[in-house]
Amino acid sequence: MTKEISKRKVLVTGGAGFIGSHVVKQLCDAGFKVAVIDDLSTGFKNLVDTRATFFEGSIGDATLLQKILPGTAVVFHLAATSTVNYSMTNPKIYFENNVMNGIRLLDAMRKFGVKKMVYASSAASYNGKKRTPISETDPIGPLNPYGASKLAFESVMSAYFHSFGIEGTALRFFNVYGPNDGQPDNPRAIPMWLEAALAHKKVPYYWKGKQKRDYIFVEDVARAVVLAGEKARGFNVYNVGNGEGMWMIDILRELENILGEEFVLEDRGERPGDPKYAVADTRKIRKELGWKPLVGLRDGLERTVRYYTERNKKSDL
Repeated sequence: MTKEISKRKVLVTGGAGFIGSHVVKQLCDAGFKVAVIDDLSTGFKNLVDTRATFFEGSIGDATLLQKILPGTAVVFHLAATSTVNYSMTNPKIYFENNVMNGIRLLDAMRKFGVKKMVYASSAASYNGKKRTPISETDPIGPLNPYGASKLAFESVMSAYFHSFGIEGTALRFFNVYGPNDGQPDNPRAIPMWLEAALAHKKVPYYWKGKQKRDYIFVEDVARAVVLAGEKARGFNVYNVGNGEGMWMIDILRELENILGEEFVLEDRGERPGDPKYAVADTRKIRKELGWKPLVGLRDGLERTVRYYTERNKKSDL
């Protein structure tokens, strides 16, 4: 990284969230001047690196954006209403926040001359029916409102690039996991399983664990986000995953092995909106940006288990 690049001012939306907080840390480590916007609806201010400047509020707040955006080189857009299951009961909220507020952010970027966005999109853009691994050119067709809102904003970004010259990179994250703070009643599978297991409760799972998923460690995802901000040009879409799939039931068994205990499983049957397969073809991002995952699944799971085990011990004190 050149000295000139490292001194640039950047904005991270959703920087108090799970993935966003890791992105903020890596940007600060690299010498960027980092501003963070988060409304703290699902994020936690204590996760934000103290070297960053924090602003509590919405990405749809024009007054706040007017204060922050001037002089910004890149917007790393991770703010979103997320998780598939909630989108099935509140779809309107997802389109309002993930699409309309995103458009408000892009319009503010136009006004203040900010020419680049890196966006946290999702593998939920795909229809889950194609053979795996899934490449960026495979058929899209979201199975739930969350995926539809993510894909819709990719189209908006493409239009803003071709119409107004704002470069955009959409990173389609597959299943991101790793140490996390807060997030009570976390709907993501691995933290949900660990919280239940460590509390000696039944561990819930769906589809009898017969879904194939691509799990990618959060630090690897954050590296992809930062790298896209530095190297991507024009408008691009990249998969961000490990490139290898595992059946969910096998991930459960791996966690049992790490913890050294057998889980009591609670079969919750089928869940609408879930694809059967979601494994990334990562050849494009490896070739064009030089990114590859560095943390293997076993290592990542062990680090995640350590985090949750230590957190539980602290909460018991």
